[in-house]
Amino acid sequence: MRYFDLHCDTIYRLTDFEQRLPAGENLLQNTGHVDLRRAGSLEQYAQVFALFCGYQPVASQQDAHQRLTRMLDTARSAFAANGSRLRHCTCAADFLEAQAQQQAAAFLSIEGAELLQTEADLQLALQAGVKIVTLTWNFDSVYGCGASTDDAAGLKPAGKQLAKTLAQRGVFLDVSHLSAKGFWDLADCIDAPILATHSNSRTVCNHPRNLTDEQFCEIIRRGGLVGINFYVPFVTHRRTATCDMVVRHIEHFCELGGAHNLCIGADWDGCDRFPKGISDMTGIALLAEALARRNYSEQQIAGFLYDNAARFVQTNF
Repeated sequence: MRYFDLHCDTIYRLTDFEQRLPAGENLLQNTGHVDLRRAGSLEQYAQVFALFCGYQPVASQQDAHQRLTRMLDTARSAFAANGSRLRHCTCAADFLEAQAQQQAAAFLSIEGAELLQTEADLQLALQAGVKIVTLTWNFDSVYGCGASTDDAAGLKPAGKQLAKTLAQRGVFLDVSHLSAKGFWDLADCIDAPILATHSNSRTVCNHPRNLTDEQFCEIIRRGGLVGINFYVPFVTHRRTATCDMVVRHIEHFCELGGAHNLCIGADWDGCDRFPKGISDMTGIALLAEALARRNYSEQQIAGFLYDNAARFVQTNF
């Protein structure tokens, strides 16, 4: 099986900001949701590793800089320590080489643009190969507002300017966490594909973190991607979820014409409630089985799990 995932918080976890990490945890083997040992069972693996702004609001430019640099140091060290197994990819050529060498492909994103409050930190992120930036997390920030705080609040002037700057520099904007108003402000700002790396359907599960049909259709129109999130509250309003419930989000998006725009952004190491039977990245096989039971073809399943994201990277990175 080949697996390309658009969002995990493993680098944030390994950076251990909260000083709770068990001794000896690393990217090769750990007690979280993602490691290269478990990825070894896959025919091919690609992962976007998010540099997450944190569960507490960024207090200052200095705070933002310290959080960013600590995570970049963690990522660089983790990637270097596993150079025989993993290739840090910053462009399509890197990705193709990783596939040819049967290495895991690692990309970097930023979850929460409040980490980028100075030109120096923006340059630091670009030089590190960051290719995707989520404009907000859940809080109100200097750039905009998260959907979980105020879905009617839009991008601020600084957010609109940052979006234009990032798009001009070849970075793709991610609307997961962004308010609905902010989504449409962004659509007015840039003429580029839009990503939602870890969001589901609001029609299927009415949660502000999920996408409306109109938003999803705009992402289709622009040739963007949506990564299906496994976090139970984004899948269903019930206390527990099943893989079949996750498939319902995929089915709805396919009904809107987005089969080639769907992939997975499970939110590994970023949440704690997954569908029944899933405890870590190996659970992706259960989703594949659920799709097969619903009579999706091998080609369609391969598209959701790997090919759609791989095609986007090869075309746009």
